[in-house]
Order: sequence, then C-alpha cells, then structure tokens
Amino acid sequence: MDYRFPASARAAVARALADADDIARAADIVFWSNPATEELRADPVRRRTALPPAFANLMVLAALDEHIDAGGFGRYLARRVDELPWLPGALRAAGMPGLAAAVVVAGYEALAESHDDADLDRLWDDEYAVLENPDQIRQPPDSSRKNRADALYDANEPADFQQRVLEYARANLDDFVRPDR
Repeated sequence: MDYRFPASARAAVARALADADDIARAADIVFWSNPATEELRADPVRRRTALPPAFANLMVLAALDEHIDAGGFGRYLARRVDELPWLPGALRAAGMPGLAAAVVVAGYEALAESHDDADLDRLWDDEYAVLENPDQIRQPPDSSRKNRADALYDANEPADFQQRVLEYARANLDDFVRPDR
C-alpha cells in the first residue's frame, strides 16, 4: 500500500512542511494527519518497513526527539530500544554522522551485555567500524552527567538538530507525497 499523500496534496504538504517549526509538527503533518497511515499508527515496526525511507526516518527521529526532550537518550534506550537499529541510518540520512556514531557507542555501552536481540546484534556487526573507533565522537567532560548515554548524546547533538531534520524532510517531499502523473 502507498501511504503517501495523493499528488493533488503536493503544494499543501510542501507549504505545511515549510511552515513547520519542529520535528513533532512535521510528523503530525505527514503521518498523524494522513488518513492513509491509520493502520500503521499502532505498529511502529510496520511503520519503519512500510514507509518510504525519508518518511520512516522522520518517524524514528520524531520518536527520538520526543524522548530526548522528556528525559534524555537514556530514556530513549529504555523505552525505544526496538528503534535503535534504525536510528543511526536515520541520523546519517539527515546529515548527522557524528551523532549517529555517538548513539551507536552509547547504545552499545548501555545495551550490549544486557540485551540478547538479533536486531541489536546485527547493528553492532554493521557498526563495527564505529565501535572500534570511538574516538571519532566527542567525549563528554567526565563529570558532565550521571548517565553516560545522555552525556554522549548531548556532547554530539548538533545545535541545529531540529533544523537539519526539517530540511531533510522538506528535501524528500516525494517520500511523503505521490509524484504527479
């Protein structure tokens, strides 16, 4: 099934995304207000696999942003560990390879020993180069925060995180709206 808006909505969706001032609003525009996505709303796994790449990435990044605002990256790892395998790719697609590397390192440090999960095992295998070279990310000051996952995330999150995600969504309009025929 095609979960994108019809081509006739292209101008309206483009305007709405241009006016969006945060990631949550962009997700509201393209997903939560889109009648075609109704069947995916309660199924985050299908959401990641059934949507076009930028669409799925926006939803993963919106969940990340919501949890960071509510309690930090440690909270995200505790509540959305099932999304972690998709997070590095979404961050890289939105132009944040340093933050992608930081979430891999932070996730590995927090979860590798405590979770027996095939998706996480594949992530660690795929991200071997990052895990072998953790010096590629900024390290937080030793006493910056009690939770190391939060500290690593905070030390590597770009100040313009919201803007980068919004620009990524706007640049990939075809993933949200069917092309004109």
